Amino acid sequence: DPVHGGLSGAPKFPQWSFFWLLWRGAIRYGHAPARHAVETTLTNICQGGIYDHLGGGFARYSVDERWLAPHFEKMLYDNALLVDLLCEAYREGGNELYARRIDETVGWLLREMVAEGSGFAASLDADSEGEEGKFYVWTRAEIADVLGETDAEVFCEAYDVTAGGNWEGHTILNRLRNPILRAPSDEKALAHMRLQLLARRSGRIRPGWDDKVLADWNGLMIAALVHAARVFDRPEWLSAAAAAFKFVLERMEQGGRLIHSYRAGQAKAPATASNYANMIWAALRLAQATNEPAFLVAAERWTAVLDAHYWQADGGGYAFTADDTP
Repeated sequence: DPVHGGLSGAPKFPQWSFFWLLWRGAIRYGHAPARHAVETTLTNICQGGIYDHLGGGFARYSVDERWLAPHFEKMLYDNALLVDLLCEAYREGGNELYARRIDETVGWLLREMVAEGSGFAASLDADSEGEEGKFYVWTRAEIADVLGETDAEVFCEAYDVTAGGNWEGHTILNRLRNPILRAPSDEKALAHMRLQLLARRSGRIRPGWDDKVLADWNGLMIAALVHAARVFDRPEWLSAAAAAFKFVLERMEQGGRLIHSYRAGQAKAPATASNYANMIWAALRLAQATNEPAFLVAAERWTAVLDAHYWQADGGGYAFTADDTP
């Protein structure tokens, strides 16, 4: 889709692997159309309703072709992969919008998604009080009540808020009509307004929280968080990534073998190949960032498990489950 980004049509998912391939090809071969396709996609995702403009974080997918109306569920893996790709794009182009979305999304992660023992929780539900999106949408009257009419006029113009709404009589905040960042003074004023609205929103009944710690999704987020910590020189992000890694290492590895899921003191289900692949990625990123040998040792140990129990010699690849999994 050359206008909105993503693949043509609806619904639209932020398909990281597809755009990662395009991006790497664009950079390696100087291919401007591929680069433009990825930047168009990322810009519209960052300014669309699929992004939570008050609290940070990306929803799972958009039901329309404009990235406006999301399925409001926030998944750990989507946010990990988008942060990682945004870091790549920011390193090449220095787009301030991408830097802000990375900072805000990591802020959401560390504020709302840290589960028991410093691992990262799996997801936030779409529904609250039995209605999808109720926690996230607004009316113009409510915004005016929080901000006052003068500031509400400014905010509503920027975030597509009208009396009639843009989704089932309510408004999903977005900046798709004009995705370019405004003057610094204007953005600072909007940021202050967003904080006021976030404070009001915090009084609403929250969506359900799936606080399972999944090894494969944690591997993705740890890897992304280390990447962001290095690009933006944020040692506290690196510390959070290392803490999550330590949790997986101490609570979700038994006899050198990973466990897929942990919650409420119980580790359950044998790991799949993706659990190992993603935790190996996390370990290698941490090794690169810290030069600590223990991370490389973990990566080597898990690779040995993959080769011993998942490799299919006659099929030329790794099986999804281990050869000794019931």
